[in-house]
Amino acid sequence: MRATGKSDTIAAVPPVRNDKTVRQEPAEGRDHEASPSRAALTTAIAFNLLAAGGVAAQDNDGLDVARVIVFGDSLADGGFYQQFLPLPPGEGSFTTNPDPVAPEVFAALLGYDLNPVYTVGGTNYAIGGARVALPTPTSPLAIPIASQIDNYLAAGGTFEPGDVVYIQGGGNDYFAFLAGGGTDPSLLTNAANILAAQVKRLEDAGADRIVTLAIQSDSAGLDLFNDTYEAALAANGANVLYFDTAMLFNEIVASPGTYGITNITDPACTGSSLTCGPEDYVEPNANLTYLQADDVHPAGITQRIEGQAIASLFSGFTLPGTIAREGQRAIRVQRIQYEGVQRNGLNPGGGLSLFGNASYDRISDSGAGALTQDAVGGTIGVAYDAPLGVGVGVALGYRHGDGSIAGRGDMGDLDTDTFTLSAFGRAALGPLHAIADATYGEGDVDLERTIPLGPALRVQASSTDTTLYGARGAVGFDAITLPVRIGPEIGLAYEKVKVDGFTEDGGYSTSLAVDGLDYESLTGRAGLVASAPLTAGTGLFARLSYVREFEDDDIAFTVTPTGAPVSYTSSYAYGDRDYGEFAAGISGTIGPVGVRAGGGAEFGRDDFTGVNVYAGVTLPF
Repeated sequence: MRATGKSDTIAAVPPVRNDKTVRQEPAEGRDHEASPSRAALTTAIAFNLLAAGGVAAQDNDGLDVARVIVFGDSLADGGFYQQFLPLPPGEGSFTTNPDPVAPEVFAALLGYDLNPVYTVGGTNYAIGGARVALPTPTSPLAIPIASQIDNYLAAGGTFEPGDVVYIQGGGNDYFAFLAGGGTDPSLLTNAANILAAQVKRLEDAGADRIVTLAIQSDSAGLDLFNDTYEAALAANGANVLYFDTAMLFNEIVASPGTYGITNITDPACTGSSLTCGPEDYVEPNANLTYLQADDVHPAGITQRIEGQAIASLFSGFTLPGTIAREGQRAIRVQRIQYEGVQRNGLNPGGGLSLFGNASYDRISDSGAGALTQDAVGGTIGVAYDAPLGVGVGVALGYRHGDGSIAGRGDMGDLDTDTFTLSAFGRAALGPLHAIADATYGEGDVDLERTIPLGPALRVQASSTDTTLYGARGAVGFDAITLPVRIGPEIGLAYEKVKVDGFTEDGGYSTSLAVDGLDYESLTGRAGLVASAPLTAGTGLFARLSYVREFEDDDIAFTVTPTGAPVSYTSSYAYGDRDYGEFAAGISGTIGPVGVRAGGGAEFGRDDFTGVNVYAGVTLPF
């Protein structure tokens, strides 16, 4: 391996025990010669591949994962050979068994139980010893990666929304290159170009979430493969999530103690990692303290770190959308704080009044954004009440939010400071009334993602800016006018939040460059409103609305991991389009000073709730 000399800025935590339960059937082997009849085994493999080719996908919503489908070699094989070999339970992967290999860690963090293809419902087609396109003489059962895909598609396998395809390879082509004396680089460049062509083939077959990897590199030959593969992906215009495994390994080697690793040169296993269980470790807990299981394959701790690192990239997808939805919330909280003034005014005798509020609100988003946030703020404004039910005003608002986000095994903080400026008005004609408002805002956002990597925590910071636009209008009819006006109201509201692009710091393999996002929402509202102006010492309003989101475009994103030759663009649906909204407020007077309080809530969504309250004073000029 190459060491970059760069050290991670990572907070170490106590080592985490590997508590993986024994898999049903593990297996793997780069140069393994199987003892049973070659013809019988080949027939059995073909049968199992065909039987598993058409597994039905589950329904998908947002960024939920229906399946993780894996094509590759020993670095991804989760137990293919165990169906043929007399291996004890828990052994059969090329790592420190019973530890999971990296794609199993990755899949588990995405909420999917990845199993070898020969098990019922298994979707891991990777086979130890597989080359990209050519057979492996020393591993006659190692179906090449291109043929793995052939078999999957020939059996009627398809790719549905929510499927994630994980494809890697090339290591065994490098060993073939070395076996030939290391004099024919076309063995490497051809394999890299063919692997890139297989990625394009998967895209053409409908796979829209593809993860692919560089090879762990410590030689010019492996560098040549990686460079060629990256160039071919870029030339093909591949839309894939590319992870730079070579960079990750350099990070580990540069600071092994950060990850609890004490040995980066010797293998953790006394023999073949295929049959290496705890009794075969060179010392107790070698799976947690050694970089490699053998001279080729990573030990359990390294597999875990790699799987966690790749899964963390999936959390980056949702960051712009999460920020945008938080900005939308800032607009809505500001509206509720002046809605009572907007509807009823402040001065029954007419004229100017000053008002100010302090506010608190809370967001609980269990959907793709996974944001929980508490925010405090305030509003100060001026309102003018004119005769005949006409009133106008302006309000300046500030909101500071402290939030936490949870991702695919990672976590973090999202803190915001948002300023808004709003103008509002009302008019009435007999029992008819109308309100309208417009808002402009700007926000500063600070992000920190904390990524577990084995027993370590890596903190990646970033910041960005937001620009907010909002407009709302509603008309209503007062079916009852005394003592409280009550009647139906319909309205439209538009919000747009522009999130600037940003890049996470550190330049790590897990760092993301995230493109900007324009998020738009157009909602229709229908419901009942009750209101009473401040004429008898007390004023109030209450609104209960059914809300329908008309903007049905998914939230799009583009991310580029550090070291990736291409960006990845996709989209996801976000939350329910139908929900409820409630707002209410009450006002009164204490001597010459007015007092007011109120709040609101969004409810009826499966994955999102928002509540807010405010209290303040008013003072006529």
